[in-house]
Amino acid sequence: MKTVFKISILLIIILFYNGCKRDSDIVPDKIDKGISLKLAINHKVDGVPLIFDSLMYTNDAGNNYEVTRLEYYISNITFHSSTGKDFSPKKIVYVNAQTLSTNNITLDSVPEGQYNYITLNIGIDTAHNTPYSLPNTNENINMAWPDYMGGGYHFMKFEGNYVYLSSNVGFSVHLGQNSSLVTCIINNPFLVSSSTSEIKLSMNLNEWFRSPILYDFNSDGNATMGDKQARGKIAANGINVFSME
Repeated sequence: MKTVFKISILLIIILFYNGCKRDSDIVPDKIDKGISLKLAINHKVDGVPLIFDSLMYTNDAGNNYEVTRLEYYISNITFHSSTGKDFSPKKIVYVNAQTLSTNNITLDSVPEGQYNYITLNIGIDTAHNTPYSLPNTNENINMAWPDYMGGGYHFMKFEGNYVYLSSNVGFSVHLGQNSSLVTCIINNPFLVSSSTSEIKLSMNLNEWFRSPILYDFNSDGNATMGDKQARGKIAANGINVFSME
């Protein structure tokens, strides 16, 4: 009888101890936090690395040109999954081709798996393309679209010089306003796994002038900011400016 009583007391003590276990003693289930990887952006002209202030490039219209400035926003990056579980971080990223630190975009918590293609916007969606909606940094201030033209932000500033009648003439390919938002499609299946640390993308500047609409500075204009039709042509050509390396 005493033995049974002792066993009962021991069971009560064990149950009481387990019930009073501290939270710190409980090991949670492992949570899959996904992969942290980098989108590394290179800028090229038909495979040739971009060199600023060098009159060495020619577009399909025959315009011989150089680049002095290339700044733009990337937003709505989406990895389209073969399972339907797409990955889309809520990021609006400023890129300056001359500032290498801005050419690398860090993406956290990317789910492992097979992806079919990437889409991204060059520019800012309607909800955020309003005056002063972005942080008040020098970059964002300099990318502001004039209030008298609708406000918001420049989506891209692509500037340089081209040869016209043996003279160098400036050009400014600027995109802005909601109608000029560019959706790029990068058709290239890829795998994200524990060994994936980087995805390399390349912007081909000549694609801005190529297809589906041939753009010629001489006939289409060398300044797009105040020309909605010219901006529309450039924006239409933006769908193929990015590829995966």
